[in-house]
Amino acid sequence: MKALFELMNADPRPFALFGDACTNVNEPVAMASKYWHILHLSYAETHAKFATADSQEMYPTFFRIVPGDRNINAARCRLIFHFNWTRVGTVKQSDEPRFALPHESLTTKLEHGYGIKVVYTAGITHDEIENIAPELDELKKRDVRIFLGDFEKVLASRIMCEVYQKGIYGDNYVWILPGYHYGEWWKNTASTNCTPEELFAAINGHFALEFAPYSPHLQQITVGNKTVGEVKEELEASCGKECTPNVLRAYVYDGLWTLAMAVHRLSVSYQGIYGTMWDPLSNNGNWSSTHARLLLEINNTSFNGVTGHVRFENNERLGLVQILQWCNGSYRNVGYFDGSNDAFTLSPILERWRAPLDATIVVHQRQYITYPLFILMSLFAAVGVALALLFLSINIRYRNHRFIKMSSPNMNNLIIAGSVCTYISVVLLGFDTRIVSPQGFVAICYAKTWILCFGFTLAFGSMFSKTWRVHSIFTNIRMNKKAIKDYKLFLFVGLIALLDVLTLALWAFISPFSFSVIQLATIYMENKVIAPEIERCHSDESVVFEAIIFGTKGLLMILGCFLAWETRHVNVAALNDSKYIGMSVYNVVVMCTLGLSLAFILQDRVDEAYALTSFFIIFCTTLTLCLVFVPKVVELIRNPSGSEPRYRKGLMKSVVGRKTQQFVREVSVKVTTNERERLERMEEDNQMWRRFLLEKTNQLWDLTEKLREIEEINADDAKGDTASSGSQCNQAEPRLMLLTNSGECNGVQNIEAEGSTGKKACLTMVRSRREIAWPWNDPEQPTTML
Repeated sequence: MKALFELMNADPRPFALFGDACTNVNEPVAMASKYWHILHLSYAETHAKFATADSQEMYPTFFRIVPGDRNINAARCRLIFHFNWTRVGTVKQSDEPRFALPHESLTTKLEHGYGIKVVYTAGITHDEIENIAPELDELKKRDVRIFLGDFEKVLASRIMCEVYQKGIYGDNYVWILPGYHYGEWWKNTASTNCTPEELFAAINGHFALEFAPYSPHLQQITVGNKTVGEVKEELEASCGKECTPNVLRAYVYDGLWTLAMAVHRLSVSYQGIYGTMWDPLSNNGNWSSTHARLLLEINNTSFNGVTGHVRFENNERLGLVQILQWCNGSYRNVGYFDGSNDAFTLSPILERWRAPLDATIVVHQRQYITYPLFILMSLFAAVGVALALLFLSINIRYRNHRFIKMSSPNMNNLIIAGSVCTYISVVLLGFDTRIVSPQGFVAICYAKTWILCFGFTLAFGSMFSKTWRVHSIFTNIRMNKKAIKDYKLFLFVGLIALLDVLTLALWAFISPFSFSVIQLATIYMENKVIAPEIERCHSDESVVFEAIIFGTKGLLMILGCFLAWETRHVNVAALNDSKYIGMSVYNVVVMCTLGLSLAFILQDRVDEAYALTSFFIIFCTTLTLCLVFVPKVVELIRNPSGSEPRYRKGLMKSVVGRKTQQFVREVSVKVTTNERERLERMEEDNQMWRRFLLEKTNQLWDLTEKLREIEEINADDAKGDTASSGSQCNQAEPRLMLLTNSGECNGVQNIEAEGSTGKKACLTMVRSRREIAWPWNDPEQPTTML
């Protein structure tokens, strides 16, 4: 400072100062020079304190020709913006204003100027060097992929060593560091726990930004009417081999040209005002006004220099910043940012570089049923509905056919109705928000639940009731057995349906459905995380009501299996579909159990779950329809008129056959070889009498059919003529032949011989048999015994 004061008191007094390179010299000189109205131009000062908000008040006469942190930060922002990175993390050296001040300006510019989110800023100091590891852990925890660093070379190797140990380097990460110009800091591994190879791996691919020592346009003409290349050669040749390379040479050159051009323009302006040339060393004229005009001329400077286009704004050089990338052990130039015209250019080499993502991308991937699968299952369901309607038309058209009439066609209609409902549910199960809105999806939730539930109830409930009727007949055969008519079966199915209505209505009232999206297990990939989502019908109490529904249906299926097993040997003409009904019950139980289990296991895989569920519904329903109705269609083709009765093995096959075979097996173990021959003869006799019994059973069925026809004739004749008792007795002749084989009312001859007394006895016997009501209560209902 003493030298400065001496210089200010010298005669003539200088009007400008050029230098220095050190901040601790430039700051006091810049603060003092404003009082003497002396221009101060530095060729090497880059400290951020000269670019703060109050710098114009503290250092109004200070200028610098070298680009400062304002240009470096602008280049960083443009680089980040170019690669579409929207979130970054930063590391700053908090105890050094040279790095802390521009870092604060950088984060502000990123967030407010470019909309880039600064996720976390790690502060590091020399005194708390051990905080490097936890600060980097925090950055890694927050999934930071793009890092900005502002710290000195001494800390750079320590920090990058921790980066290597934390694994936050490589192709999926980017570090943007300061450009230090001098020294190979990455070789300083003495204070780290890493080898040079590990440190090289950590810094490979990082970016470094620094002011450019020369303009890249070597053929561009500068202010001295020389190209950049020519001036560069002259500067390097002037020093000789004794000088070390210096990045500030060109800035000294452009700085001197800046002063010369400013003084020249001021002189021209001064001559225009005062009529004489301005003498910088003279004290003539208004010194303060001349000084103000000189500062203005510096700010208005604009020319092509060796370091690029020279232009100032608010005493700050808007200069050229070069972008370097470390690749395979050395830096390569990949781009420039020119603050004078805000131009940002990248090398084609970097354009081909695969920029990593700024974060682990979470891709919320909604899982939908694929359209081909949905269309395929819908077509199968449509074919099933068409098949069901075909069977329904056949069942209605031929309902008076002997074979169909004896199989309860009304209950068969219920089976068809339930089957159509289950087919429709297949289509509803494939609906999602691609087809309907979220509000419509809730309605679909109710529709598919109610329709599938009622479809199962109608189809399986009807088969269960028919199986129950067969079981009731063949496990409780009595002379006075009451008939089980169709209306009782309808009532049974109606009770099950009523239970469904109550359960589903209570479910909708207590815990209504809502649209929800369920997050599945995430899939981690290199740069992204796939979070699969599926659409669900959500209900808070769904588990309770599903348990009630599954419990009731499961109990019904268990009972159905039991009844089907008990009646597995029944095979009579009046029960022509009993065996197929039993097979259908087995089919429903097995398929429902298997399908429900697989659907529950695969519920998170929408395609597989829908495919299996739809397959089991369609297969089970179609097989049931075919088992119930295909034999009837075959019978219609074989016997269209229904006039030819077709009888199978006898009524008591399930009772006689099973017990006889069981008895033979038990006795054969106990008898000796001699007795076995006797037993074989007894078995032959037994089989003969058994065939005789079956033959008589068939005759019994034949006679009962004739009896029913006579009863129908009697009912018609009774309306026209009630006076002729002889006629009534004659009409009862076939019944008398059926009911007795002894001497009373033994035929038509006996009736004529006994006269009126015999006829009255015959009528009395007929009436007594009618009161017993065996085997039918109502002759017009051929299935009432079922």
